[in-house]
Amino acid sequence: MSTIRGIGTYLPERTLGNDELIERFEWDRDFLETKIGIHQRHIAAEGEGAADMGVAAAEDLFAKCPALKREDVQLLILVTQNPDYGLPHSSALVQDRLGLPVETACFDVGLGCSGFVYGLSIVHSMLETLQLDNALLITSDPYSKVIDPADRGTSPLFGDGAAATWISREGSGGTIGKFTFGTDGAGARNLIVEPDAEGTRCLSMQGRAIFEFMLERVPSDLERCSALNGITPDDVDLFLLHQASAHMLGFVTKRLKLDAARVPVRMQQTGNLVSSSIPFLIADLARNGELAGKTTLVSGFGVGLSWASTVVRFDADPAA
Repeated sequence: MSTIRGIGTYLPERTLGNDELIERFEWDRDFLETKIGIHQRHIAAEGEGAADMGVAAAEDLFAKCPALKREDVQLLILVTQNPDYGLPHSSALVQDRLGLPVETACFDVGLGCSGFVYGLSIVHSMLETLQLDNALLITSDPYSKVIDPADRGTSPLFGDGAAATWISREGSGGTIGKFTFGTDGAGARNLIVEPDAEGTRCLSMQGRAIFEFMLERVPSDLERCSALNGITPDDVDLFLLHQASAHMLGFVTKRLKLDAARVPVRMQQTGNLVSSSIPFLIADLARNGELAGKTTLVSGFGVGLSWASTVVRFDADPAA
């Protein structure tokens, strides 16, 4: 069975703290730090793109997982909505800079908040169907490139970062289960990047619509995914959800009548990392020894509108 063996992470050096946002927008500090649940975000440097961050995360992974050799990587998938170029695909740039074999299958996936779970499903399918041994799933999205600094709706939420996840068909870590998916393209314009009046591509978000989508779709999908994997939500030790905001996660917790300790929130120092938020959460829990022996339900949801969930059973903490 396909197993999550290790996770490498990367955050840019520059940070955007709440003091600056409070001065810019006259935000209430308690709103930012309690309701949204964010104290700071990391912002990519000028000229630092998805490939740069993905390479840094992968190098961190190789340093943490000496058992993973570059020559053994057979598949590389890069999840990003902000690729370095229109073409070529950014995964090709990452493959070259990491020195991976030319036989490595590489491609990009243009998904956002659900992208990590969708990526897991693609890796799982290819490993099992093609009898491959080792894959890298890299999530990297410099959202700061498309955020208007004057937009009070998106500036406080999103941060830049990348994660590289090692998935193999052997070894200990987190065994990947069955998947559920969903798409509601009718809500696509509620979270969209398009040119503004000056022609600059900017992210716009209808926050209330996204919140209502999350409440309508996510709790039922978590129940559907549990049933597909032969368990109930009561059998799940931890719900590893996309770190959209503390406010959103709090409402999911209440809707499912869960103990808050079963829905960890770890976005205070990073903000919403889009497709990287879940692997960052897994890495943080693994570093603290909080995953071994746990059954987890992993779910990503957001831009698209799109959602995906799976069950991951950890017999050991992955290297992180």
